[in-house]
Amino acid sequence: MPTSSKLSGHYALLMAACVLPLLVLVAGVGLYQSYALQQSFFPYALILTGLLVSVYALHRVLLREIVGIFAENRTALRELADSEQRYRSVVELQTEFVVRMSPGGYLSFVNDAYCRACRMTREQLLDPSWCELDVLPPGERRRFLDHLARLSPEAPNASIELLNAMPDGVSRWLAWNDHGIFDSDGRLVEVQSVGRDISDRVFAEQARFEAEKLSGEREAQFRAIAEGVPLPIIISAIEGPEILFVNEPARKTLGVEVGQIGAEAIATWEDISRRDELLRLLLRDGIVDAFEAGMTNMQGSRIDTLVSARLITQAGRSAMLAAVTDITRQREAEAEIARQRETLYQSEKLSALGSLLAGVAHELNNPLSVVIGYSSMLKEFSTDKATVGRADKIHAAAERCSRIVRTFLAMARKKPPTRSAVDINEVVVASLELAAYGLRSAGVEIRTELAEPLPNIWGDRDQLHQVITNLVVNAQQALLQVPHPRRLTIVTTGEDDAVEVVVADNGPGMPETVRARAFEPFYTTKMAGEGTGVGLSVCQGIVTAHDGSIELDSTEGGGARFTVRLPSGTTEMILAPEIAGKAPPAPSAARILVVDDDADIASMIAEMLRRDGHDVTIADDANAALKAVRQDGIDLLISDIRMPGLDGPGLYRALEQFRPGLVSRLLFVTGDTLAPEIDRFIGETGAPVIEKPLDPQTFRRLVMERLRAMETSAMEADA
Repeated sequence: MPTSSKLSGHYALLMAACVLPLLVLVAGVGLYQSYALQQSFFPYALILTGLLVSVYALHRVLLREIVGIFAENRTALRELADSEQRYRSVVELQTEFVVRMSPGGYLSFVNDAYCRACRMTREQLLDPSWCELDVLPPGERRRFLDHLARLSPEAPNASIELLNAMPDGVSRWLAWNDHGIFDSDGRLVEVQSVGRDISDRVFAEQARFEAEKLSGEREAQFRAIAEGVPLPIIISAIEGPEILFVNEPARKTLGVEVGQIGAEAIATWEDISRRDELLRLLLRDGIVDAFEAGMTNMQGSRIDTLVSARLITQAGRSAMLAAVTDITRQREAEAEIARQRETLYQSEKLSALGSLLAGVAHELNNPLSVVIGYSSMLKEFSTDKATVGRADKIHAAAERCSRIVRTFLAMARKKPPTRSAVDINEVVVASLELAAYGLRSAGVEIRTELAEPLPNIWGDRDQLHQVITNLVVNAQQALLQVPHPRRLTIVTTGEDDAVEVVVADNGPGMPETVRARAFEPFYTTKMAGEGTGVGLSVCQGIVTAHDGSIELDSTEGGGARFTVRLPSGTTEMILAPEIAGKAPPAPSAARILVVDDDADIASMIAEMLRRDGHDVTIADDANAALKAVRQDGIDLLISDIRMPGLDGPGLYRALEQFRPGLVSRLLFVTGDTLAPEIDRFIGETGAPVIEKPLDPQTFRRLVMERLRAMETSAMEADA
């Protein structure tokens, strides 16, 4: 192509070719005017010659220049074609798209990359029937036209990302860098564009956006669900550990907060080893259900929980999602059910024992009544001191047997507590007598310090007996764990309107952990089958019901010391022993009918009453008694309750029909008070009952009281 210096030279020559003839012409005109007056042809010839010479010279110059210009143009065209070919080669080698098009969307150039992307030939794309605007959806077309409208000569470059509906039916995202070409009037005449396919990036961004949106929605759903669940829910990072999420129940119940880390994050666990075990199972299986663990609530109280856990990823960290169920009440209910089951079991055992004891007591109490009755009469009426001494020993042995039977009956008897004056020293003696064989067999040395006199207690004798017996038996079992000497000490004292009983042993004692739970129901350190763990809790319940207290003082290796403190009875509640034991004035002799199928008992009762001056008749069964009351006038009828055939209740009902006046003169004796039908009969009728074995003095006093009451009633009726 011609350079700028060459163009300047050509321009100068052309100017000279134009100016030189003019100069010659001007010069000729001047000569003509000077020679016009001389009428000479010389100026004309000179002007013509100068013009011819100038034209010839200019022709040669112009011809040479024109030939040079054409040669240079041919060279420039060849160079331009070569440059165009090199441009096309470079453009065709590009992986990016290169296109040129009119503002109306008609293409004037496309490279192979764009043809491959469109899956069309260059001819198809450059065909005037093809318009790039047709591949754009309506919304994208408007965006592109607005984009072209913003191009200007001052700002010809701009970028845009468009969604193209490609000819093959696939939608692709293309990024274009556009350069506008404008004419001299500033109108956009062509757009040169370089583009690339960004579909993968856009689709990836869209996928990430959708994933983040979905994750956000799921996070919101999870939080809504977690906050709506009444159970504490905790997410904690396994490494750290660190609390990542808690719901409101977790905050209120366990006091856990997001951001807690390390020891603070696991402070609610009662035993850290349980959490370690949960993590071990979770990392092994990925899921753990119904894992039992103790935790501490906001108030610092221990609660029983079930933990269900899942291994999850939270914020890129391995974490544990745990749902905590408070089962404290359930465990308490289970313990209560177990306690009731144990109580029912013990009740059934006592019921079976009671049935057995009822028969045994009846069979034992009859001969014991005979032994006690006759030994008492021997003591009272014998003049031989040796005989009186022997009778006293017989009476004491029989009384001991009687107390043991009575104790067994009291333990087996199921009846509402009844309060009366209780001598705690008598309760202690009775408990030691009951446990005497076991204590002797274990080689236990017994030491008692029973204060005398001691205020009585207003309470239930049988329940208090159960307390002392339980403490004695517990001490005996504990002493079996230590070598000899084995000592059991019981001390009673009375002061400040209270009676105190101390039961101490030199056994193995208790560590602090055991001592703290000694009175808990069903807590026991004994082997299976040796204890139920209800003894001390029952003792505490009985003592508390008597407005008293029971305390345990024990150290490991230092024995155990139980102190029972009970309020003493007031004088209004308890009769003094000397007043209670006074016999009323003796009534006049009475006609008494004794009904008992045991001849020895009947004979012994008759003999005691005859010594008091009464006229006594014996009937060996209830039917014989009914015949006797029809024939003779009877002042008092003393009858056994348990008899073959017609029993005591049957006799009572028969008298209601035939001799209703005698019903109020009935006095029952029995060695069997465990039978529910007897308890029901006594409760319904209010008939007076004396339990066997009979103590002669007590029995005779009660008979006199009964006769005296009947005489008083008769006198009041006559008046």
